[in-house]
Amino acid sequence: MSKLIKYFCLIIALFVHASVLSTGAFDIFKEYEKVIWIDQPKQFGIAYERGKKLFEFPVVTGDDVTTTNPGIYRVRLKDDNYYSRKYDTPMPYSMFFDLKEMKAIHEGEVPPPEIKKELATHGCIHVEPPHIERLYKWADEENTAVVISGWRTGD
Repeated sequence: MSKLIKYFCLIIALFVHASVLSTGAFDIFKEYEKVIWIDQPKQFGIAYERGKKLFEFPVVTGDDVTTTNPGIYRVRLKDDNYYSRKYDTPMPYSMFFDLKEMKAIHEGEVPPPEIKKELATHGCIHVEPPHIERLYKWADEENTAVVISGWRTGD
């Protein structure tokens, strides 16, 4: 009987947890006019304004070694001509969402799915032209949310 009670409690806890998560995700659209939603398992992003989808775009994120951590962030800083000294590479159209770790959405290669699963970023989110230019012009510093959902899987 105790196993049955444990399973029942586990099911209730999972249901409550899922309800809270979906409520939190829904509230983001009330709190922010603009939301960039990154779906890591599917490796794509969506730009929303006032809760309505504007456009989708393919992405490449980090993997289990160099993670792009799920969470709710804000575009903290934009730099259209950023150069990373750490990686000695240009990162055009950078929209930093994690200043401590210097993680950003920026221009970068997004290969076809059969090749993409072999590649990962250092925790940033790559978006190719013309999507990155549109996203960069559209997003506002401090007023655009970045929601990173899930963990990257085998693509």
